[in-house]
Amino acid sequence: MFKDKKYYGEIWLKSNEDEKSFCVLEVCDGQIQLETNLIDKLKIYFIDIIYGNFISLGHLTFVNCSIKHSSSGITEARIYKPKYTFISAFHQIEPLKLKINEFQVDNSAIVNWVRKMHWYNSIENKLEIEGEIKNVIEITKKELNLTIVKSTSQTTNHKYFKLENIGFVNFTSKKQLTIIECIECIEVYNKFQKLLHFIYGKSIQFKYFSFKCLGCSNWSSLYYQDNLSKNNISNFITLDYDSIKDELPKIVTHWFSDEDISFCADIIIENLLAVKTSHSRRFTNSYSAFEAYSLKFGKTVKNSTVEKSLLQHQVIIQQITNIPYEKLKGYIKKIIRTRKFLVHRTNANDKCFTEFELLYISFLLDFVVGIGLLSQMEVSHKIINKIIGRAKSTFTDMQAVNRLLNRNILDSIQ
Repeated sequence: MFKDKKYYGEIWLKSNEDEKSFCVLEVCDGQIQLETNLIDKLKIYFIDIIYGNFISLGHLTFVNCSIKHSSSGITEARIYKPKYTFISAFHQIEPLKLKINEFQVDNSAIVNWVRKMHWYNSIENKLEIEGEIKNVIEITKKELNLTIVKSTSQTTNHKYFKLENIGFVNFTSKKQLTIIECIECIEVYNKFQKLLHFIYGKSIQFKYFSFKCLGCSNWSSLYYQDNLSKNNISNFITLDYDSIKDELPKIVTHWFSDEDISFCADIIIENLLAVKTSHSRRFTNSYSAFEAYSLKFGKTVKNSTVEKSLLQHQVIIQQITNIPYEKLKGYIKKIIRTRKFLVHRTNANDKCFTEFELLYISFLLDFVVGIGLLSQMEVSHKIINKIIGRAKSTFTDMQAVNRLLNRNILDSIQ
């Protein structure tokens, strides 16, 4: 969206449109900063909306502008950090009045997820180009159409001819959405991103977030720093597009329509996005996710407990862990005992799992909940078995390798 690091223009406030100030717009680590001498004496921490015109960008509207730095002397200067930036080639965007029903987000993670490549045919000396992939899904309950597209853009000049794979998701709503009042369209896109994390394990900062203004019927853009982006793929479910494309309509419909599924999945996604979280914290999150799943989707039993709920999934747990049936109850009790120790510090930790083991218990609980949620979304047994195989590899093989790599000879010295 921003090809240069710096742009030059002028900005002003709604309360004083005649007083315009020179401004340098700089993009630093994905965050927009405005360096200017525009001052509102009554606002020392925050300005709601700033308007501007910039060379090579057009008409800009900055929303929720915190004051990052302020200096005074012969002249006064401030650096503002807006949360949302609207860009239009046609007119100034009024965010509080803006209504839309169609928007499109370019996210390169979709390209990696779909994984369709062009290739050069050296025998016939020609480029074989894959056709566009388009999956249109209607979410009736939400009056929303979602279209996943993997396509190709091309650039040509006298120096080169360039083909680039692009991936984007298009949303079309039968009702009008607002951007600022309820952040509705951002929440809709965030919900899609969470699904991408859940089934693929990755989503990155969008390149373009474009929307069609109902007032003028022209396309404009929105920019903000995305908090749900993560470049590396997680150790959770990683299903490529081809393996689930036929079942994707069911998955997407349930994901957007069933709030109970979102309620449970959000805790797992928090684990997937977490950076430098301790294994014990990750484990307690996974335990909470399982409790939430049992509350929403578990079988109703008399005097229900977490132990009884875990035993309802004993077949999947045994498939993943290879724990014999006669040892399963003891293993489950140890999980519960460990959680009680971490939360309440009520018993000795020598009867609990180690910090290293907690990471893989956390993976186990996440997979049990993930498999349960996908079953609620009517996913086929073929996909479920594939995920169980992935879970077994993570829990058994990865744990064995990392146990060797983390072995400390000093621990054996008494």
